[in-house]
Amino acid sequence: MLIDFSNHLDYLWALLPETVLTAGALILLMYDGFARRRSSDSRAVGWGSLVVLSLAIVANIWLMGVEEASRTGMVAIDGYRIFTNFLFLGAAALVVFISFDYTTREGMTQGEFYALLLFAVVGMMLLAGSRDLILIFLGFELMSIAVYVLVGFNRRDPRSAEAALKYFLLGAFSSAFLLYGMAMLYGASGTTNLGIMRGLFDAGRLSIVAIAGIALLAIGFGFKVSAVPFHVWTPDAYEGAPTPITAFLAAAIKASAFAAFIRIFVVALGDLHEYWEGIIWVLAMLTMIVPNVIALVQDNIKRLLAYSSIAHAGYLLVALIAANESGMASFLFYLVAYTAMIVGAFAIVLALAGKGDERQRLSDYAGLGWTHPWAAAVLSIFLVSLAGLPPTAGFIGKFYILQAAVEADYIDLSVVLVVTTLISYWYYLRVIVSMYMKPCVAEIGRVPWGAALRAVLVVCVAITVYLGILPSWPLLKARQSVEGLVPVAEQVADVRP
Repeated sequence: MLIDFSNHLDYLWALLPETVLTAGALILLMYDGFARRRSSDSRAVGWGSLVVLSLAIVANIWLMGVEEASRTGMVAIDGYRIFTNFLFLGAAALVVFISFDYTTREGMTQGEFYALLLFAVVGMMLLAGSRDLILIFLGFELMSIAVYVLVGFNRRDPRSAEAALKYFLLGAFSSAFLLYGMAMLYGASGTTNLGIMRGLFDAGRLSIVAIAGIALLAIGFGFKVSAVPFHVWTPDAYEGAPTPITAFLAAAIKASAFAAFIRIFVVALGDLHEYWEGIIWVLAMLTMIVPNVIALVQDNIKRLLAYSSIAHAGYLLVALIAANESGMASFLFYLVAYTAMIVGAFAIVLALAGKGDERQRLSDYAGLGWTHPWAAAVLSIFLVSLAGLPPTAGFIGKFYILQAAVEADYIDLSVVLVVTTLISYWYYLRVIVSMYMKPCVAEIGRVPWGAALRAVLVVCVAITVYLGILPSWPLLKARQSVEGLVPVAEQVADVRP
């Protein structure tokens, strides 16, 4: 099927996965509004959300056979969008599965929990698939508003309310930077279309308005992806949010922000690499060093994983600044690996924490390898992969990013990536040592491993191990997805304003 954006009705076909998710979320909201407030009703909405996600996956598969007449539409139909859509939908499905027992245990039986997840995914998919600044901003706001509510969803927990307030205030602050930067780029170029914008800027005669717009966008995205020094909201938000939402924040939300980051900086501003590489270089350097050092002294498992998440954002910034095909492919590969690792790790934390998320101290994990051997073994796999030890997905992902950085001649960032990875071994292995080499201090009773939680752990372990042993095929798909990501100048020459 050929999509021609001169016919506005074709946008409905181009946005079919997002339309399916939106319609499904609205139907689930109406069902929950008329149903009785029972845990079984909430679970029904949860299963309904999985059906909606499955239908969206089918719609995304259908998009693989669609072509666009030109690359000047507001919505992209390319391999990059389709790849990231699968990632977001898969991550959301994993989060829904680990939420079933958690929401019942914590008394969070409101069905809108799952509807808000779907709305957040719609915003994330718009971010990755937009070729227009206006649509990117709308995607950010749709995603952010839903996630603000989800972070503070546990109204019985004051930590959840505090996390939501901090996230909301700094999220609104970062949105102002983004919007102002977008306005300046529009003022300098006369268009909000990213494909057209790429051919308009002359690197030798760039106006101060455009330079200011690039700087403001870098700051706004720095907040969204938790780059240092714009990361201060992350540990508190991750610690206070319901644990399934913490996993969602660490994996899918970060991935979608990076997807939009690449759309703007690599696609639209690729010819201006010399103007923004210095900003991203500093952000990448700080984001790899600072959180890895701070994580060394963390005694709360969720805060430790929060600082770990910030550090991984630094590794992804290295792939972004490389701005070559290897960098973009390694970026997508790493997102898949990181999603499996972090969702799996938080699934174990969720199961062991008990009601009220009480057991989050590292001392609570002492002796876990003997009292709950399977849980300790699975968590060890995820921690070893997050550390980047072979033969795991984390090692392969960092290796490909390192390769892309070397190809782009960023030897300094490559050295820092290796050194900070070595530093991270301390706090990852510290948890494993505590589980296997320290006496049990706080006995963890019987853990109710539900079928849904077991399924998530099996999937996450399988992905983590598979990508570490046989990475060739996934990397090939990632490379194919980024082919043609940067529009050819001739394709947009006829539509310049």
